Parts: sequence; C-alpha cells; structure tokens
Amino acid sequence: MDSQTDMRGGGQIQDPLWTAFPGLLGALSGLSALIIAIGAGWWADNDVSTVLVRALIAMIGCWIAGWIAGWVVQRAVHADSRSDCDEDSGLCEESDDSIQADDSMAETQVRREAA
Repeated sequence: MDSQTDMRGGGQIQDPLWTAFPGLLGALSGLSALIIAIGAGWWADNDVSTVLVRALIAMIGCWIAGWIAGWVVQRAVHADSRSDCDEDSGLCEESDDSIQADDSMAETQVRREAA
C-alpha cells in the first residue's frame, strides 16, 4: 500500500482510493440498478418508455443510497484511524489488556513494598 500514508500525529489515512470510495460505490450501485431494472422491464414486456423511466428512477435512487453507504464506510475507516488510543495502534504490547496488566503488576509491587 504505497499510496496509503499513515500519520500517527495527524491521525488520518490519506489514500486516493478511499477519497473516491463514495462516488465509486454510488456509481456501481446506480449502474447495477439500471441494468437490473431494464432487464426486469423487458422481461415483463413493458413499454420502452416505461422501462427507461423506471430504470432511471432506480438508478438515481440506488446511486444516492450507494453514495451514502460509501460515505458512511469512509467516515468509519477514517474515524478509526484518527483514534489516539494505545489499543488502536496495532501493537500487541500496547493493547488495553497489557496496559492494565502492567498497571496491576505495578500496583501489586507497590503494595508489597509498603507492607
């Protein structure tokens, strides 16, 4: 992934594929709806104008739904990459459980020395 830049300080992943993802998903959804609606309309023996109008409506609706879904996925991925939590760093030694275990061991050591 040479086009992907991970900046821990800025906390944002910049990848041209992710920035284009909502439009790509919207376009694929819209074209799929158009093809399916045209095929279903012809199979049902509808008029050409009826088929095309319904296919166009289906394409616009699915393009909007696909774009929104792509936007939600893009925001979820970017929100996760902006997290500054240690357990989100991907390093096993900095996971939440290991930090709690280290803290617990340190507290136990302090209590033993105090006793």
